[in-house]
Amino acid sequence: MDRVEIKKDNLAIDRIEERCIHCGMCLKTCSNNNNIENDCINCGQCILTCPSGAIIPKYAYKKILNYLYDTNYEVMVITSPAVRVAIGDEFGFEPGTFLEKEMVGILKKLGFSKVFDTTFGADLTIMEEAQELIKRLEAKKDLPMFTSCCPSWVQYLKKYYPNKISNLSTCKSPIGMIGAMVKSYYAEYNEIDPHKIILVALTPCVSKKEEIAHNSDVDYCITTTELAMMIRERGIIFKTVSPLDFDSLIGNGSGSGLIFGSSGGVTEAVLRTAYYLINKEKAPQEFYNLVKVRGEENFKETIIDLKKYQLKVAVINQLKTIKEKEKILNDYDFIEVMTCPGGCLGGAGQPLVTISKLNEYREKRRKALYENDKNQNIKDSYENPLVIEAYNTYINKGKVILHNCHKEKINN
Repeated sequence: MDRVEIKKDNLAIDRIEERCIHCGMCLKTCSNNNNIENDCINCGQCILTCPSGAIIPKYAYKKILNYLYDTNYEVMVITSPAVRVAIGDEFGFEPGTFLEKEMVGILKKLGFSKVFDTTFGADLTIMEEAQELIKRLEAKKDLPMFTSCCPSWVQYLKKYYPNKISNLSTCKSPIGMIGAMVKSYYAEYNEIDPHKIILVALTPCVSKKEEIAHNSDVDYCITTTELAMMIRERGIIFKTVSPLDFDSLIGNGSGSGLIFGSSGGVTEAVLRTAYYLINKEKAPQEFYNLVKVRGEENFKETIIDLKKYQLKVAVINQLKTIKEKEKILNDYDFIEVMTCPGGCLGGAGQPLVTISKLNEYREKRRKALYENDKNQNIKDSYENPLVIEAYNTYINKGKVILHNCHKEKINN
């Protein structure tokens, strides 16, 4: 076998057979990143390294274009942080250019009735994950707690470490969080039949296509590259579209939600909120620039002073690192795991660039996200008035499910 097998029922990636030159780069990429061979977990990193363009995301954008013309449905979109720092790569902008408002304007021009910010969902994940971490610390049970936002990591854990499933956070990913809120909270508030809503997730990740198959609240997933295809097929000139703000009610998230797109961002965001929940006071300034968990290194670690707890945390990039650090994983209390180099900003749904420049582009995207976190007025999820409103009016009344039983979900 000189290449990774991509089965017909793969939900995330596809192969154009006539383009394949059997060079073995896909197999090498899978082995280098994940330390596995010919066992696809849908991360799609082989898309970014395939020299002939034979491996592609499993496209869904044509279906979305059809729905945008169907007056029987209201088509809405939720957008992940890493898309707004990468979509410009397709249209002549400098790498890492932050194009949030321009992206919203483009999506409205395409015909989406509402454009929501997935960082709001990230804020909910942060709130729930911080509370879950505190409960586990108090009970001294199921530690370390692993993050569960990355669907390829969840697949990998199921296949190779099934005895560790209870260590996964039970929180839905940001897409799962905001999807649940749109189809319940937003639909009820605006008196919309949720069955008439087509909800599309715009992400830097192809593995999210697999995730939404187990999440009935999100109907379709398209990638950054698919958005570029939609723009070109509709004949829209990116630089001529008027910038717009996200739609209200669900609206924007905090700076903490924004940095979810970068490796270490989940850790930094959760620790800010955990500190507040434990001590009823804002975290020290050092929590807003946790240098030791930032960057693209495959393994980062530090000890965080939460006053009540001295928390030992690790951040893992690329799944091969799990195997390399297997013997010491139980030494930590909280471990963030992302499959793609650099985190979501290095996802396989991002624009194709010269392989030798992948690191450079990821670094510029990372800097853009952290720079915008620094400039946000609301840096913490618990301070976001929209989050407070959602909890007071809906979540605390038990009207929406924000957690999954991963054991049940994975085995379905």
